Amino acid sequence: MKNITVFVNNEAVYDYDRDITIEEEQLVFLDKMDSDMEKGIKIKGKLVSKPDSEQRATFVAMNMIKALQQGNDAAIYASSAYLVHRNPTLSEVHVNDEGKTINVEFINEN
Repeated sequence: MKNITVFVNNEAVYDYDRDITIEEEQLVFLDKMDSDMEKGIKIKGKLVSKPDSEQRATFVAMNMIKALQQGNDAAIYASSAYLVHRNPTLSEVHVNDEGKTINVEFINEN
């Protein structure tokens, strides 16, 4: 498996090549993202004071969707890199925002 594909409302909107080499300073930034999230994150308007790895991934995926909507390439790249490095078997991210809330589902390779 080479890419992670991001789907929004069942439409593929972004592919990230998991073979991209991440520089050391970028890996340090991913660790800082984790450190920042340890202080708590908001998901669907609710504060999660001690987020687990899936909650962190959901938070990052939701921020990636926002970055895609805004064309923020740096945030898209950082979010994608985070998801790949923290979830090595991840193959797809599915986001559905057609209802009252945003739902995020992660698909891992078998």
